Amino acid sequence: MRKYSERGFKNLEFLRFLLIWAVVGVHIAYLNLSGAEQFSWLVKWTSGWQAVEMFFLMSGFFLFYKVRTEETVLHFALRKWLRLAPFIIALTIVGYIAAGFDIMQYPLSVNIFNSLLLLDWNTHHFGPDATILYVAWFANALFFVSVIYFCIFKALGHDKALLAIGTITFICFYMYSRRVFIVVPFIFPMVRGFAYIGFGILLCEVWKSYTADRKPETQTKVHPGVSALEAVLLLTIVISLFGGSTGIPTPEGLTVPPDQIATLTAQTWFPELTRWALDGVWLQICFVALFWLFLCNRGIISRALNNPLSVTLGKYSYAIFLVHTIVIRALRDYVNLPDLKWSYENPVLLISLVCIGILAAAVAAHHLLEQPLTRWANSKL
Repeated sequence: MRKYSERGFKNLEFLRFLLIWAVVGVHIAYLNLSGAEQFSWLVKWTSGWQAVEMFFLMSGFFLFYKVRTEETVLHFALRKWLRLAPFIIALTIVGYIAAGFDIMQYPLSVNIFNSLLLLDWNTHHFGPDATILYVAWFANALFFVSVIYFCIFKALGHDKALLAIGTITFICFYMYSRRVFIVVPFIFPMVRGFAYIGFGILLCEVWKSYTADRKPETQTKVHPGVSALEAVLLLTIVISLFGGSTGIPTPEGLTVPPDQIATLTAQTWFPELTRWALDGVWLQICFVALFWLFLCNRGIISRALNNPLSVTLGKYSYAIFLVHTIVIRALRDYVNLPDLKWSYENPVLLISLVCIGILAAAVAAHHLLEQPLTRWANSKL
């Protein structure tokens, strides 16, 4: 995927890397370890689903950062597809081989063919067996929403398109806040995509207006007030994503495996903070504020993270996002961690080794698959 550093925002690469591990925490619950007392803390690392919405927002912000209105819809769609899909398809094949070519391992309606087509909307929300890569729905929703919003830009022009996108965005925010459609998995990811990608587009327009009217700064000193605010916002987001589960009741009509009920309703390490942050849109507001401060790059944290190391970490983010699903499935199917007696004596060490394994597999996949496929895709554009 396109690096935020290409737009001059290296610190956002670190932010993306951080959010990826919040998503990983949600899926580590699929290792079926949280039922044991030694691993009960894992259920508190399961609100990473909120990080997906932050990814949508960041993607929307840079989607039309520089709009090429002369580009055809077909070329735009092909360009987006080549950036997102080849790596997913390659990893799907890898995961299918790792599963022993056992098509019956997966439900009939979500087998290898749906995985290759990124069509995992119908059951992705209900557990790890939806598809081989059960996060491909994000790329699918990102692709379709991006193409639709680009069509709106092409058809209506800049000003009218922003008005239309703003209307769609806030209608979808209203639908999402009601959560009554969550029982229809096809609609659920699309509404999330339209809401947060659309908001990212609108935020980008505000940013471009702000930077266009702002005079070049002669003062390059770090602003202490901004630094303090960055620290507070970053700490709030980290605690909310890594230290507290959803803490919400199971929505009526949502089919959830029994072993995941405890994950959905678990108490948190910081109940007051996470209840405040996860109730409504407060966590997203905190993220938007931190995102804006990172764009402005006037605080100690945003400047400290504006370095090549952040770029290095960020370039593996997409690989981690996809590869961790294969690693977790392989550990669950072939290793069966609950049977390892030493794991109960060293729970933190075990989860640390799992995360290191995910990172190592992602680095290998990035260099062996993602980079060659990206070069191939660029040659076709």
